[in-house]
Amino acid sequence: MASAALSVLLVGCLGAGVAHADTAAGTTLYVDDEAAGCNDTGPGSAADPFCQIQPAADAAVPGDTVRIAGNSTSYAPVTIRSTGTADAPVSFRSAYGDGSSVTVAGGITYSGAQYVDTAGILARAAKKSAVTVVASQHITYRVASVQSTLLDATTAVIAVDGASSDISLLRLRVSDGSGPDFRSAAGARNITLADDLFEDGGVFAAGTTGIDLAGNTFWTACGNAVGLTDGSSGSVENSVALPYGTTCATTPAEITVDAASAPQVTADYNAVNPSSAGTDYDWAGTAYATAQAFRAATGQATHDLDQTDLTIPAAGLPVEHSALVDSGDAGAPGELATDIDGRPRVDDPLVPDTGTGHVDRGATEFQDPFTVSALDMSAGYVGVPVTAQAQLSNPWSDSLDGLTYTFDFADGTTTVTSTTGSATHTYTQTTSSTGVQATVVVNRADGTRVGAADNWERVEPVPDLTTTIGCASSPVQPDTAACGHETEFAPYSITSDRITFGDGSAALSVPTAGDPVPHTYKAPGTYTVTHTVTDSGGRTATATAKATVGAAFLAAGPVRMLDTRNGTGAPKRPVGAGGVVRLKVLGVGYVPASGVTAVTLNVTDAGATASSYVSVYPDGTARPSASNLNFRAGQANPNLVTVRVGGDGYVDLYNAHGKVNLIADLEGYYTTTRSGTDDLSMSGLATMAPTRVLDTRNGTGAAKGAVGPGSITTLTLPKYARGWATVGAVLDVTVTGGTSGGYITVSCSNSTSDTSTLNYRPGQTASNLAVPCVNAGKVQIYNSAGHVQLIADLQGVYTNEQAETTDDWFALSGGPFVATAPTRFLDTRTGLGASAKPLGANGTLTVKLTKVPAGATAVLVNLTGVAPTANTYLTAYGDGTLPTVSNDNLTAGQTRPVLAVIPVGADGSLRIHNAHGSVDVVADLEGYYG
Repeated sequence: MASAALSVLLVGCLGAGVAHADTAAGTTLYVDDEAAGCNDTGPGSAADPFCQIQPAADAAVPGDTVRIAGNSTSYAPVTIRSTGTADAPVSFRSAYGDGSSVTVAGGITYSGAQYVDTAGILARAAKKSAVTVVASQHITYRVASVQSTLLDATTAVIAVDGASSDISLLRLRVSDGSGPDFRSAAGARNITLADDLFEDGGVFAAGTTGIDLAGNTFWTACGNAVGLTDGSSGSVENSVALPYGTTCATTPAEITVDAASAPQVTADYNAVNPSSAGTDYDWAGTAYATAQAFRAATGQATHDLDQTDLTIPAAGLPVEHSALVDSGDAGAPGELATDIDGRPRVDDPLVPDTGTGHVDRGATEFQDPFTVSALDMSAGYVGVPVTAQAQLSNPWSDSLDGLTYTFDFADGTTTVTSTTGSATHTYTQTTSSTGVQATVVVNRADGTRVGAADNWERVEPVPDLTTTIGCASSPVQPDTAACGHETEFAPYSITSDRITFGDGSAALSVPTAGDPVPHTYKAPGTYTVTHTVTDSGGRTATATAKATVGAAFLAAGPVRMLDTRNGTGAPKRPVGAGGVVRLKVLGVGYVPASGVTAVTLNVTDAGATASSYVSVYPDGTARPSASNLNFRAGQANPNLVTVRVGGDGYVDLYNAHGKVNLIADLEGYYTTTRSGTDDLSMSGLATMAPTRVLDTRNGTGAAKGAVGPGSITTLTLPKYARGWATVGAVLDVTVTGGTSGGYITVSCSNSTSDTSTLNYRPGQTASNLAVPCVNAGKVQIYNSAGHVQLIADLQGVYTNEQAETTDDWFALSGGPFVATAPTRFLDTRTGLGASAKPLGANGTLTVKLTKVPAGATAVLVNLTGVAPTANTYLTAYGDGTLPTVSNDNLTAGQTRPVLAVIPVGADGSLRIHNAHGSVDVVADLEGYYG
């Protein structure tokens, strides 16, 4: 059943009048059941009103008006027998009491009444009709809600007997529990039902002459919106009928006219949506499922709409562009100039007129949607003008001429009236967290209201002007920093927004909001980027950030570039004392001919005739004092070296003493030049706490036990290094307990080539840094001969631009590499960077990295252990707990360098730990990572 509560809610407009004939002046009688002095014996004056309606109705004579106060209590049932005249009707009107509606509980009966006009009086009853008309003529009942509950299937909410005539039921909202909404008996004449809303039941007339239904809306449970029988005559026009979803056992038609009535009834301009199994019309005993079929058979309903034309909007209310709009018949018998809410018929300019005039079908006329949609206000700050702007919704393009906008800023100040739709205001005090409710009311030139809107405005103290900036580079553009900035600038506008990039280039004016700003640097390094903003209030804010740019790493190899034993890359002969090998690297093997800033080589000595060292440096530059490779006579020792490339594309290898063959295998190179638009091989280094990922001595990362000759061990990296973004790894690899001499090769493929990563002797524990490419998170280690234990410690990974994107969420983002001139920053033999004494057993050095800019994530260091008193190993790390890894494995008395990638601790230092005995430690800076 449709909600009866709707009838109650919709009576708020009952005070609106309907145009009707002026009445002759008469007496006004007052009724107010809550007045302290009310008395049903009279006189019914304003000072001494009647308590109930009945004595006022009994006292009324032609021309009198009974004014009934609307109170929270309901009035007793009333029988109106008043007799007025055409020129002097008796009128019953609602009046303001406590603001409630005037409600008659138990019903209103017109008995023998004539010329009575009742407006705004609600009628309710249970188990009987709420409005009954008996032997009465010229009765108008309008602008009210009428409801009956607990009715049987035949008793109507409004009942008119056969002795009554000229009855007008206008702009009513009628609902019931189970019976019809209206019923007239045989003999009744001249009944008009116009602009009414009927819920649940329908309108039924038997033998009624001249019953006209115009502009009504029916919500039916199971059809039966209209039933005209037994020779009734009249018309059904501009009406809307639709079901509200009840499942029905039977499916009668929405409009039924029997054979005795059909010749005297006209039906047109209706809109019908029957239930799913129902029909539109039952006419003279024949059911018609559609208006088209009905029209073809009878010639009626020429302008009807049905379910084949439209789905009637919810509740039958017209909406913009609905076929119900401007499609009714303005000349339909009984049609009113206003709708159920007293609103005029209007022309919708967005809908073509398909009827006569501008009448919508149904009880409700779609009105001009011109209204105030919102009140926009800028943020509120004490002492700063706020701009308020009324937003209008004006789909019909009404003229805005003459509109006035009255703004109330809700702080006790005088309202502001504007003709432009905006106003400014300055608040002088802060508000609570909820703010104050500012409003705008918009009126037309004639004073009628368009609408209103509000905005809860929170007023706060003026905040400080602040700005932030952050810079990052991408592996595919490692020499370019993209700097994102954000400014909190309320309430003043920004007048100047500039970034200086710290390289001497001109300051760049930038948008206050937008994408990160790119800047390409001419030289690698770490720069201070400064963001400076000024606002219209004269305030300035500055923020700085470090931008590190350099080169991207591309794993390439291993491929042999130098072997003086066979003439690869240099003449076939050992390098003598003080000798230098010039090795061409640009354009050789996998190295491009240009755009390369540094190369990573695995350098190995072979067949040395004396203890010596090798320094590797850019060709055309002064030889550094630092060494990259230290060795004894007759040994083969490798070390990974990253060296800048000379301007001519060469690097130099210097041998200090004796004679030695030198071997160099390319592992990768650094570049700032992308080879394509989507070069996923370019990568940056992402560091983490050193982690042991392989130890065949205990089964970590591979089967437990020494690997055999010719074997390949596959190492699977942690989860974050198994995606598409990880293209390389930094591994400190160690061999121990070899049964014979041999070498291992670390790569990302099944490599059994003659290139080597680490050479070892029987029983030796040796280590070296490797930077192999990575394939699907896997690295392979080939062992050439004998049985040997393998250990690998992960120091970092190289990731491309897919890191931390939808392509690879788990991968860590890497930074660029900045190569530096080899610089010694630690030597315990001389007291450089630490006390001038060897590092003792289980001792740890903390070394401040004064030559590395703030923001560096890791440093590339050539770490050398000198003359330990016992077999030992060195572990280098940033901070935190000592990791269970090793970088440099040393035998007693040995001097051994290794290249190490060491994270920078939060305090800008690194730490070096010695396991056994005492040892001097030397560290040379080769570069750093951003």
